[in-house]
Amino acid sequence: MENERKTSNKCLILREFGHINKFQIQDRPIPQPGKDQIRIRVEACGVNFPDLMAIQGLYCGSPKPPLSLGYEVSGYVDALGEGVDGALIKVGSKVFAACTKGGWSEYALADKNFVWTMPEKMSFEEGASLPVSYLMAYLLLFKFGDLRSGQSVLCHIAAGGVGSAVGQLCKTVPKVTLYGTCSEQKHETASKNGYAHLIDYRHKDYVQELKKLEPEGIDLVLDPLGAADNKKNYEVTKPFGRQLVYGYTTAIVGEKRSLIHLAKTFWNSSSKNPMDLMCDSKMIGGINLDSVLGGHYNAALPQAMSDILRWYDEGIVKPKIDSVYDFDNYADAFRLIYERKNIGKVVLTPHKAANTA
Repeated sequence: MENERKTSNKCLILREFGHINKFQIQDRPIPQPGKDQIRIRVEACGVNFPDLMAIQGLYCGSPKPPLSLGYEVSGYVDALGEGVDGALIKVGSKVFAACTKGGWSEYALADKNFVWTMPEKMSFEEGASLPVSYLMAYLLLFKFGDLRSGQSVLCHIAAGGVGSAVGQLCKTVPKVTLYGTCSEQKHETASKNGYAHLIDYRHKDYVQELKKLEPEGIDLVLDPLGAADNKKNYEVTKPFGRQLVYGYTTAIVGEKRSLIHLAKTFWNSSSKNPMDLMCDSKMIGGINLDSVLGGHYNAALPQAMSDILRWYDEGIVKPKIDSVYDFDNYADAFRLIYERKNIGKVVLTPHKAANTA
């Protein structure tokens, strides 16, 4: 195996919060798997908006720097820790995994319960695109959102990682009407993923547009935006509907953290109290993948991924890869997401990227 020749672990390290220029590529010791852990020789790792929020010190639960971020990886099983059954997963197997940190490295550790064997036809880039976006979409729709046949769903950033996953997973429920917001140049991609009605939020008021289409409101509103959009999303939520918050993308306006913008963002956020919810017959909830991977509700993940892989084999789930960047060009990858230019998943690789945007 490669680790017989290598004595160090190439990592993309965030030295301090605040800006993408705070990263440095460092050689660190190859981590040893602990009890119930699997070490993976990484071929690809996903980039997600929570990572970019963590760079600016804004994501709840993020460890303090210096650290390697990255929640999802794909590659080869490199070593097994105590308690891992070598008959179930073998060294050398192609796998993808969810990890709480350290994914942007040549070697990463993951809990044995969050490592899955890759289907034969799956690429490493696809594997590194599944754990965050598709598990989040699954939990939002089916565990927290309790999506039923005939209901309506609104998902913002419809052509992003989670948005694309939401569109594909909604195809597994009959007669779901799916609404989305994204810029016009992304409408074609979002439509292919199952969105029936798309609104260009840059030129139209999505609240007014949705009121025309669904006068009574939306059954399930998936809200990654935050700030004033929390209030707008509550407004379009139907009585007995659910508004689920899973991000705060409006807190980010560029590569560098802006304290003034943050203050304005949180000032404009929704402040609904339980009495408001009772009077309006609505629900607001939230989900943070860190808490899921950290123990809360993680018992749901094996079944969730089993369903996702079955739908992958059936052709329903198909991750869209926007671009692949090697570690040396990480800043270009981050800028693509900060500027909302990606259509699908942005992936990093510790090796020289075969194709970059």
